[in-house]
Amino acid sequence: MIPIYIPYISNYKTSAIKAINDEWISNHGINVELANTKLKEFLNMKYSILMNNGTSATQCLIYALKYKYPNLNKIYIPNNVFISPINCVVNLYNENIIEVMKIDKNTLNIDVSEEYINSLDKNAAVLIVHNLGNIINVPKLKRLRPDLIFVEDNCEGIFGKYENYYSGTISLCSALSFYGNKTITTGEGGAFLTNDIDVYKYILKLYSHGMTNIKYIHDVPGNNYRMTNVAAGFLYDQLNDINHILEKKKQIFTNYKKLIQLNNNNKFNNKIINIKNEENTNCSKWMFCMIIKDLNYSNFEKFMNNKNISIRPLFYDLRKHKHLTNLKYKYDEIKIFNNGFMLPSYPQLTYEQQNFIINTISNYIDINL
Repeated sequence: MIPIYIPYISNYKTSAIKAINDEWISNHGINVELANTKLKEFLNMKYSILMNNGTSATQCLIYALKYKYPNLNKIYIPNNVFISPINCVVNLYNENIIEVMKIDKNTLNIDVSEEYINSLDKNAAVLIVHNLGNIINVPKLKRLRPDLIFVEDNCEGIFGKYENYYSGTISLCSALSFYGNKTITTGEGGAFLTNDIDVYKYILKLYSHGMTNIKYIHDVPGNNYRMTNVAAGFLYDQLNDINHILEKKKQIFTNYKKLIQLNNNNKFNNKIINIKNEENTNCSKWMFCMIIKDLNYSNFEKFMNNKNISIRPLFYDLRKHKHLTNLKYKYDEIKIFNNGFMLPSYPQLTYEQQNFIINTISNYIDINL
Protein backbone atom coordinates (compact mmCIF):
# COMPACT_ATOMS: atom_id res chain seq x y z
CA MET A 1 0.00 0.00 0.00
CA ILE A 2 1.23 3.50 -0.85
CA PRO A 3 0.13 5.36 2.31
CA ILE A 4 -1.22 8.88 2.38
CA TYR A 5 1.83 9.95 4.40
CA ILE A 6 5.04 8.70 6.00
CA PRO A 7 6.87 10.95 8.48
CA TYR A 8 10.24 12.04 7.10
CA ILE A 9 12.35 11.61 10.24
CA SER A 10 14.97 8.94 9.48
CA ASN A 11 17.80 11.50 9.59
CA TYR A 12 16.34 13.62 12.36
CA LYS A 13 16.41 11.46 15.50
CA THR A 14 19.77 12.39 17.06
CA SER A 15 18.58 15.09 19.49
CA ALA A 16 15.48 13.11 20.50
CA ILE A 17 17.51 9.98 21.22
CA LYS A 18 20.04 12.03 23.19
CA ALA A 19 17.19 13.47 25.28
CA ILE A 20 16.03 9.93 26.06
CA ASN A 21 19.55 8.77 26.92
CA ASP A 22 20.06 11.84 29.12
CA GLU A 23 16.65 11.21 30.72
CA TRP A 24 15.43 14.74 29.93
CA ILE A 25 12.06 13.53 28.66
CA SER A 26 9.59 16.08 30.14
CA ASN A 27 9.05 19.65 28.89
CA HIS A 28 12.31 20.65 30.58
CA GLY A 29 15.44 20.32 28.50
CA ILE A 30 17.63 22.11 26.01
CA ASN A 31 15.79 20.94 22.88
CA VAL A 32 12.68 22.95 23.73
CA GLU A 33 14.67 26.17 23.86
CA LEU A 34 16.81 25.33 20.83
CA ALA A 35 13.88 24.36 18.61
CA ASN A 36 11.80 27.33 19.71
CA THR A 37 14.63 29.76 18.96
CA LYS A 38 15.23 28.16 15.56
CA LEU A 39 11.54 28.36 14.66
CA LYS A 40 11.31 32.04 15.60
CA GLU A 41 14.41 32.88 13.61
CA PHE A 42 13.24 31.06 10.48
CA LEU A 43 9.77 32.63 10.52
CA ASN A 44 10.99 36.02 11.78
CA MET A 45 8.64 36.01 14.78
CA LYS A 46 9.17 37.68 18.16
CA TYR A 47 7.44 35.06 20.28
CA SER A 48 6.74 31.35 19.97
CA ILE A 49 5.50 28.74 22.41
CA LEU A 50 5.97 25.05 21.56
CA MET A 51 2.91 22.97 22.40
CA ASN A 52 1.86 19.33 22.70
CA ASN A 53 -0.26 19.42 19.53
CA GLY A 54 -1.68 21.69 16.86
CA THR A 55 -5.16 21.69 18.37
CA SER A 56 -3.76 23.06 21.65
CA ALA A 57 -2.08 25.84 19.68
CA THR A 58 -5.30 26.52 17.80
CA GLN A 59 -7.28 26.59 21.04
CA CYS A 60 -4.86 29.24 22.27
CA LEU A 61 -5.73 31.40 19.23
CA ILE A 62 -9.25 31.65 20.55
CA TYR A 63 -8.12 32.17 24.15
CA ALA A 64 -5.88 34.99 22.91
CA LEU A 65 -8.73 36.53 20.94
CA LYS A 66 -11.02 36.51 23.96
CA TYR A 67 -8.29 37.96 26.16
CA LYS A 68 -7.25 40.76 23.81
CA TYR A 69 -10.68 41.62 22.40
CA PRO A 70 -13.31 40.57 24.98
CA ASN A 71 -16.23 42.50 23.46
CA LEU A 72 -16.38 41.29 19.85
CA ASN A 73 -19.82 41.17 18.26
CA LYS A 74 -19.06 38.58 15.58
CA ILE A 75 -16.66 35.70 14.94
CA TYR A 76 -16.35 34.64 11.31
CA ILE A 77 -15.26 31.08 10.59
CA PRO A 78 -14.58 29.28 7.29
CA ASN A 79 -16.46 26.31 5.93
CA ASN A 80 -15.13 23.01 4.55
CA VAL A 81 -12.08 22.90 6.82
CA PHE A 82 -10.82 20.34 9.33
CA ILE A 83 -13.01 20.33 12.44
CA SER A 84 -10.32 21.31 14.97
CA PRO A 85 -10.38 25.14 14.60
CA ILE A 86 -14.17 25.15 14.40
CA ASN A 87 -14.51 23.20 17.63
CA CYS A 88 -12.08 25.60 19.28
CA VAL A 89 -14.38 28.51 18.44
CA VAL A 90 -17.67 26.87 19.44
CA ASN A 91 -16.14 25.70 22.72
CA LEU A 92 -15.42 29.29 23.77
CA TYR A 93 -18.04 31.44 22.02
CA ASN A 94 -21.81 31.42 21.99
CA GLU A 95 -23.08 30.22 18.62
CA ASN A 96 -25.27 33.32 18.18
CA ILE A 97 -22.18 35.45 17.40
CA ILE A 98 -20.55 32.88 15.08
CA GLU A 99 -21.11 33.12 11.33
CA VAL A 100 -19.89 30.70 8.66
CA MET A 101 -18.24 32.51 5.77
CA LYS A 102 -18.77 32.32 2.03
CA ILE A 103 -16.35 29.93 0.30
CA ASP A 104 -14.62 30.38 -3.05
CA LYS A 105 -15.00 27.18 -5.09
CA ASN A 106 -11.84 28.03 -7.05
CA THR A 107 -9.42 28.29 -4.11
CA LEU A 108 -11.34 26.17 -1.54
CA ASN A 109 -10.74 29.04 0.89
CA ILE A 110 -12.93 31.91 2.06
CA ASP A 111 -14.18 34.39 -0.49
CA VAL A 112 -11.69 37.27 -0.42
CA SER A 113 -13.44 39.52 -2.94
CA GLU A 114 -13.49 43.17 -1.93
CA GLU A 115 -17.28 43.27 -2.01
CA TYR A 116 -17.65 40.33 0.35
CA ILE A 117 -14.92 41.31 2.81
CA ASN A 118 -16.32 44.84 3.01
CA SER A 119 -19.74 43.37 3.84
CA LEU A 120 -18.47 41.79 7.07
CA ASP A 121 -19.61 43.35 10.34
CA LYS A 122 -17.52 45.77 12.33
CA ASN A 123 -16.14 44.86 15.75
CA ALA A 124 -15.50 41.36 14.43
CA ALA A 125 -12.76 38.77 14.14
CA VAL A 126 -11.98 36.37 11.32
CA LEU A 127 -10.55 32.91 11.87
CA ILE A 128 -8.28 32.31 8.89
CA VAL A 129 -7.65 28.67 7.95
CA HIS A 130 -5.20 28.10 5.10
CA ASN A 131 -7.25 25.17 3.87
CA LEU A 132 -5.32 22.16 2.55
CA GLY A 133 -2.18 24.28 2.41
CA ASN A 134 -3.64 26.85 0.00
CA ILE A 135 -2.76 30.29 1.34
CA ILE A 136 -5.07 33.25 1.95
CA ASN A 137 -3.48 36.66 1.38
CA VAL A 138 -3.95 38.01 4.90
CA PRO A 139 -1.88 41.19 4.31
CA LYS A 140 -4.34 42.14 1.56
CA LEU A 141 -7.30 41.52 3.86
CA LYS A 142 -5.72 43.64 6.59
CA ARG A 143 -5.27 46.51 4.17
CA LEU A 144 -8.84 46.13 3.00
CA ARG A 145 -10.32 45.88 6.50
CA PRO A 146 -7.84 47.19 9.10
CA ASP A 147 -10.65 47.19 11.68
CA LEU A 148 -11.06 43.40 11.60
CA ILE A 149 -9.02 41.12 13.87
CA PHE A 150 -7.39 38.16 12.16
CA VAL A 151 -6.06 34.99 13.77
CA GLU A 152 -4.58 32.18 11.67
CA ASP A 153 -4.85 28.43 11.90
CA ASN A 154 -1.70 27.77 9.89
CA CYS A 155 -1.52 24.07 10.70
CA GLU A 156 -1.86 23.06 7.06
CA GLY A 157 -0.24 26.20 5.67
CA ILE A 158 3.11 25.98 7.45
CA PHE A 159 5.90 27.44 5.27
CA GLY A 160 3.42 28.82 2.76
CA LYS A 161 3.75 32.50 1.88
CA TYR A 162 1.61 35.56 1.34
CA GLU A 163 3.34 38.49 -0.34
CA ASN A 164 6.82 38.63 1.25
CA TYR A 165 5.93 36.90 4.51
CA TYR A 166 5.57 33.35 5.75
CA SER A 167 1.92 32.59 6.42
CA GLY A 168 0.90 32.98 10.03
CA THR A 169 3.32 35.81 10.79
CA ILE A 170 1.39 39.10 10.49
CA SER A 171 -1.94 38.48 12.27
CA LEU A 172 -2.62 38.77 15.99
CA CYS A 173 -1.46 35.17 16.46
CA SER A 174 -1.21 31.89 14.62
CA ALA A 175 -1.05 28.15 15.24
CA LEU A 176 1.18 25.47 13.72
CA SER A 177 0.89 21.70 13.76
CA PHE A 178 3.71 19.15 13.77
CA TYR A 179 1.39 16.14 13.46
CA GLY A 180 2.74 13.02 11.77
CA ASN A 181 1.47 14.02 8.32
CA LYS A 182 2.83 17.58 8.41
CA THR A 183 5.90 18.92 6.58
CA ILE A 184 7.93 18.76 9.79
CA THR A 185 6.73 16.52 12.56
CA THR A 186 7.14 15.57 16.19
CA GLY A 187 4.39 12.91 15.98
CA GLU A 188 2.02 15.23 17.76
CA GLY A 189 3.11 18.77 18.58
CA GLY A 190 2.44 22.35 17.59
CA ALA A 191 3.37 25.97 18.19
CA PHE A 192 1.64 29.22 19.05
CA LEU A 193 3.16 32.35 17.48
CA THR A 194 2.57 36.06 18.05
CA ASN A 195 4.33 39.42 17.92
CA ASP A 196 2.10 40.84 20.69
CA ILE A 197 3.89 40.80 24.04
CA ASP A 198 0.67 40.88 26.09
CA VAL A 199 -0.80 37.95 24.19
CA TYR A 200 2.45 36.05 24.52
CA LYS A 201 2.60 36.53 28.30
CA TYR A 202 -1.03 35.50 28.72
CA ILE A 203 -0.75 32.31 26.64
CA LEU A 204 2.61 31.45 28.22
CA LYS A 205 0.86 31.43 31.58
CA LEU A 206 -2.25 29.68 30.29
CA TYR A 207 -0.40 26.83 28.60
CA SER A 208 1.33 25.81 31.82
CA HIS A 209 -1.53 25.49 34.34
CA GLY A 210 -1.99 29.27 34.71
CA MET A 211 0.92 29.51 37.11
CA THR A 212 2.11 32.92 38.36
CA ASN A 213 5.72 33.91 39.09
CA ILE A 214 5.25 32.28 42.48
CA LYS A 215 5.54 28.52 42.07
CA TYR A 216 2.24 26.68 42.63
CA ILE A 217 0.25 29.92 42.82
CA HIS A 218 -2.18 30.19 39.88
CA ASP A 219 -4.45 33.07 38.84
CA VAL A 220 -6.18 31.83 35.66
CA PRO A 221 -7.78 28.45 34.80
CA GLY A 222 -4.89 27.15 32.73
CA ASN A 223 -4.06 23.94 30.92
CA ASN A 224 -1.04 21.76 30.25
CA TYR A 225 -0.11 22.27 26.60
CA ARG A 226 3.64 21.79 26.95
CA MET A 227 5.84 20.00 24.41
CA THR A 228 8.29 17.40 25.68
CA ASN A 229 12.05 17.71 25.26
CA VAL A 230 12.01 14.48 23.22
CA ALA A 231 9.47 15.87 20.73
CA ALA A 232 11.39 19.14 20.53
CA GLY A 233 14.49 17.14 19.63
CA PHE A 234 12.80 15.87 16.45
CA LEU A 235 11.71 19.41 15.66
CA TYR A 236 15.14 20.94 16.22
CA ASP A 237 16.93 18.48 13.95
CA GLN A 238 14.39 19.02 11.17
CA LEU A 239 14.60 22.80 11.46
CA ASN A 240 18.37 22.53 11.04
CA ASP A 241 17.75 20.93 7.63
CA ILE A 242 14.52 22.68 6.73
CA ASN A 243 15.51 23.88 3.26
CA HIS A 244 16.24 20.30 2.18
CA ILE A 245 12.88 19.13 3.52
CA LEU A 246 11.01 21.94 1.78
CA GLU A 247 12.77 21.17 -1.49
CA LYS A 248 11.74 17.51 -1.23
CA LYS A 249 8.11 18.55 -0.70
CA LYS A 250 8.27 21.00 -3.58
CA GLN A 251 9.51 18.21 -5.86
CA ILE A 252 6.50 16.04 -5.00
CA PHE A 253 4.15 18.79 -6.18
CA THR A 254 6.24 19.47 -9.28
CA ASN A 255 6.18 15.78 -10.20
CA TYR A 256 2.40 15.50 -9.84
CA LYS A 257 1.80 18.55 -12.01
CA LYS A 258 4.22 17.29 -14.64
CA LEU A 259 2.65 13.82 -14.70
CA ILE A 260 -0.84 15.27 -15.04
CA GLN A 261 0.31 17.34 -18.02
CA LEU A 262 2.04 14.34 -19.60
CA ASN A 263 -1.01 12.12 -19.33
CA ASN A 264 -2.33 11.47 -22.84
CA ASN A 265 -5.89 10.60 -21.83
CA ASN A 266 -8.01 13.50 -23.12
CA LYS A 267 -10.90 12.34 -21.00
CA PHE A 268 -8.65 12.56 -17.95
CA ASN A 269 -7.56 16.13 -18.70
CA ASN A 270 -11.10 17.30 -19.44
CA LYS A 271 -12.34 15.98 -16.11
CA ILE A 272 -9.77 17.73 -13.92
CA ILE A 273 -10.73 20.93 -12.11
CA ASN A 274 -7.66 22.95 -11.14
CA ILE A 275 -7.46 24.46 -7.66
CA LYS A 276 -6.35 28.07 -7.99
CA ASN A 277 -3.89 29.96 -5.80
CA GLU A 278 -4.75 33.43 -4.60
CA GLU A 279 -2.67 36.22 -6.11
CA ASN A 280 0.67 36.90 -4.37
CA THR A 281 0.64 33.65 -2.42
CA ASN A 282 2.62 30.40 -2.48
CA CYS A 283 0.92 27.24 -1.22
CA SER A 284 2.56 25.27 1.57
CA LYS A 285 3.10 22.05 -0.44
CA TRP A 286 1.38 20.04 2.30
CA MET A 287 -1.01 17.61 0.56
CA PHE A 288 -1.43 17.45 -3.20
CA CYS A 289 -5.16 17.67 -3.93
CA MET A 290 -7.20 17.01 -7.05
CA ILE A 291 -10.81 17.62 -8.05
CA ILE A 292 -12.48 15.54 -10.75
CA LYS A 293 -15.87 16.38 -12.25
CA ASP A 294 -18.71 13.99 -11.41
CA LEU A 295 -16.52 11.91 -9.11
CA ASN A 296 -18.19 9.48 -6.72
CA TYR A 297 -15.62 9.56 -3.93
CA SER A 298 -16.74 6.35 -2.23
CA ASN A 299 -16.40 4.30 -5.41
CA PHE A 300 -13.14 6.01 -6.28
CA GLU A 301 -11.64 5.31 -2.85
CA LYS A 302 -12.47 1.61 -3.16
CA PHE A 303 -10.87 1.52 -6.60
CA MET A 304 -7.68 3.22 -5.37
CA ASN A 305 -7.45 1.02 -2.28
CA ASN A 306 -7.74 -2.06 -4.48
CA LYS A 307 -4.71 -0.69 -6.34
CA ASN A 308 -2.91 -0.27 -2.98
CA ILE A 309 -3.09 3.54 -3.01
CA SER A 310 -4.36 5.40 0.04
CA ILE A 311 -6.29 8.65 -0.48
CA ARG A 312 -8.35 11.02 1.68
CA PRO A 313 -11.50 13.06 0.97
CA LEU A 314 -11.51 16.83 1.18
CA PHE A 315 -13.17 18.37 4.23
CA TYR A 316 -16.96 18.43 4.43
CA ASP A 317 -19.46 21.25 4.74
CA LEU A 318 -19.85 22.08 8.43
CA ARG A 319 -23.55 21.28 8.28
CA LYS A 320 -22.56 17.61 8.00
CA HIS A 321 -21.49 17.70 11.68
CA LYS A 322 -24.48 17.33 14.00
CA HIS A 323 -23.21 19.71 16.64
CA LEU A 324 -22.73 22.52 14.09
CA THR A 325 -26.11 22.51 12.35
CA ASN A 326 -27.39 25.52 14.30
CA LEU A 327 -24.60 27.87 13.28
CA LYS A 328 -25.45 30.82 11.04
CA TYR A 329 -25.13 29.83 7.36
CA LYS A 330 -25.86 32.40 4.66
CA TYR A 331 -24.57 30.39 1.70
CA ASP A 332 -25.29 27.05 0.13
CA GLU A 333 -22.98 24.06 0.29
CA ILE A 334 -20.12 24.06 -2.24
CA LYS A 335 -20.64 20.71 -3.92
CA ILE A 336 -17.21 20.68 -5.57
CA PHE A 337 -15.61 19.54 -2.29
CA ASN A 338 -17.39 16.20 -2.72
CA ASN A 339 -15.44 15.60 -5.93
CA GLY A 340 -11.98 16.17 -4.49
CA PHE A 341 -9.34 14.12 -2.72
CA MET A 342 -5.83 14.21 -1.26
CA LEU A 343 -3.02 12.11 -2.70
CA PRO A 344 0.06 10.60 -1.02
CA SER A 345 2.46 13.53 -0.57
CA TYR A 346 5.33 12.44 1.64
CA PRO A 347 8.93 13.41 0.76
CA GLN A 348 10.09 9.80 0.24
CA LEU A 349 7.50 9.16 -2.48
CA THR A 350 9.27 8.16 -5.70
CA TYR A 351 8.60 9.48 -9.18
CA GLU A 352 7.66 5.94 -10.24
CA GLN A 353 5.08 5.72 -7.46
CA GLN A 354 3.63 9.07 -8.42
CA ASN A 355 3.46 7.99 -12.05
CA PHE A 356 1.59 4.84 -10.98
CA ILE A 357 -0.85 6.95 -8.94
CA ILE A 358 -1.66 9.32 -11.81
CA ASN A 359 -2.00 6.46 -14.29
CA THR A 360 -4.37 4.69 -11.90
CA ILE A 361 -6.52 7.81 -11.62
CA SER A 362 -6.53 8.11 -15.40
CA ASN A 363 -7.66 4.48 -15.71
CA TYR A 364 -10.49 5.05 -13.25
CA ILE A 365 -11.75 8.05 -15.19
CA ASP A 366 -11.52 6.14 -18.47
CA ILE A 367 -13.55 3.24 -17.06
CA ASN A 368 -16.08 5.04 -14.88
CA LEU A 369 -16.49 8.61 -16.10
